Amino acid sequence: MDCVRLGENILKKDSICQVNVINQQNVTTATNYLEKEKVQKSLRILSKFTDNKQINIIFYLLAVDELCVCDIACLLNLSMASASHHLRKLANQNILDTRREGKIIYYFIKDEEIRDFFNQLG
Repeated sequence: MDCVRLGENILKKDSICQVNVINQQNVTTATNYLEKEKVQKSLRILSKFTDNKQINIIFYLLAVDELCVCDIACLLNLSMASASHHLRKLANQNILDTRREGKIIYYFIKDEEIRDFFNQLG
């Protein structure tokens, strides 16, 4: 297999153009698409999440409105400490908020823009 090294990536030679020609219409169309307000909003929202676990938390909270750290740990197959870490990161960004019921703290989606965005995906 013939390969070419591009920085850290190694690619098959047949997966790289043999000539350097730009299709200006495609480049313009792609640029215009990325500049759409809806796409920019989506990129801004998604940039708040550092991994899939945090996105899964949002979907779980859409399904049942609120969950405690024990529930999240069980759903994501994580330790309590790891689940708590993800919840805290989302709460620190004002994406989630909490309410206390006795000794249990429940998390829920605070950010309506996030709720609306993920509801459209689900």
